[in-house]
Amino acid sequence: MKNSTYHLEFKLFFRGSSAWIGIAVLIITGLSGLYFGKSFIANQKVVIEKAAELQTKNTLNNIDHFGKDIGLVFFHNKFSVASVPEPWAAFANGQRDINPYLISVTMLALEGQLYDTDISNPVSMLFGNMDLSFVFIYLFPLVIIAFTYNLLSEQRESGIWSLLKSQTNQVTKVLWQKLLVRMAAIFGVAFLLLAVAIFYLQLPVDQTFFAVLSFIAIYLFFWFAISFFFISLGKNSNFNASALVAVWVLMCIVIPASLNLILTQRYAVPEALQNVINQREGYHEKWDMPKDVTMKPFFEHYPQLKKYPFPKDLTFSWYWYYGMQQMGDDQALESRAAVQKKLAERQYFTNIAALFFPAIQVQLGINELAGSDLTTHLGFQLAVRQYHEQIRLHFYPAIFQNQDISSTNINSIGLKNFEAVKVYGWHRLLSLLVITSMLTLIAMTNLKKINQLK
Repeated sequence: MKNSTYHLEFKLFFRGSSAWIGIAVLIITGLSGLYFGKSFIANQKVVIEKAAELQTKNTLNNIDHFGKDIGLVFFHNKFSVASVPEPWAAFANGQRDINPYLISVTMLALEGQLYDTDISNPVSMLFGNMDLSFVFIYLFPLVIIAFTYNLLSEQRESGIWSLLKSQTNQVTKVLWQKLLVRMAAIFGVAFLLLAVAIFYLQLPVDQTFFAVLSFIAIYLFFWFAISFFFISLGKNSNFNASALVAVWVLMCIVIPASLNLILTQRYAVPEALQNVINQREGYHEKWDMPKDVTMKPFFEHYPQLKKYPFPKDLTFSWYWYYGMQQMGDDQALESRAAVQKKLAERQYFTNIAALFFPAIQVQLGINELAGSDLTTHLGFQLAVRQYHEQIRLHFYPAIFQNQDISSTNINSIGLKNFEAVKVYGWHRLLSLLVITSMLTLIAMTNLKKINQLK
């Protein structure tokens, strides 16, 4: 008997055109998100592959043009570091569209080079890129609202509720059946899209997959819990639809935009501009100063380089020039630390705020798993700093001793890949579970009064 009633509910649900339209919208947008997400990351991979080829080619060209002067070769030669996208980056592009994923630096002052990025259309950046995570976070809730907002109110407005009450005293079971049927349809589409993503994006079924699956499943349960809560209030269809859409607008648009505005005002980063100014002034002002003003702090920074003879009698030397470049970075050290502190404070504020807003929490969690979040980018910048320092210390002796370029191993140095440490934000699921459970319990309490409705 129970199976037959569920079978009837399925038939009633799929008999309406709205059910098929909602499912079709999710499938079409989901497949589109997969295509655009994969294309976006594929373009980045092509750029990284070309950069790897050009690294060697440009090095050879620089040697051909400037090979007689080793200092001039390293003045022009660039060393590239690429943030290699995770397989899941095609699922959630995150901040990979606004943060540079390929940084090429010379041995000169780093602060002026670290933030170089491609020129992008600001309008396209405003709209962002579409991927499958966007469909799950923003579009699935709208279809859930469309499927569930009138589960109870429609029965009352059409007069069916009174008929049900006259036949049984457990009418809430009917609501549960209707709700479960809609949940089955939504989760069926979600699992279908995830299955397609596994094959289309070649995603490994590992811990990351189950973490993403957990985020998506609990997030969808959260929106069903919200709908269930408003259904349990016993209001009419117009009220339910308006209230649920208002919650969606708040959760997915207004609150994230407001938090971003608060972040930019409360944690403004004027030090970013000051950082560049300090670096430039720290370098350029040294041209008009005695060489000792540059070399004394340089040798304090690198005492191991004192053993190489410094040509004080020359008007210009690469020893002194690269020392000036280092002093530019050293003079910007304080402002650089201030920028990093502000970014860390922003991230901390965002993590705290996300505890109360599931849409933000899920987006942050999935971006972390995909390696397309701010923390990963900051780790990439740190890797570039460390690599830049290694390159400097490796080639400084050859430059300062004015050796022949053929004595170095510059030809063997290719593009360096950065791979972020995987972060599993299981703790983020806790707040989602708590909010979803609270809404469900309140709704179930309200449903105890449903039998009294006329």
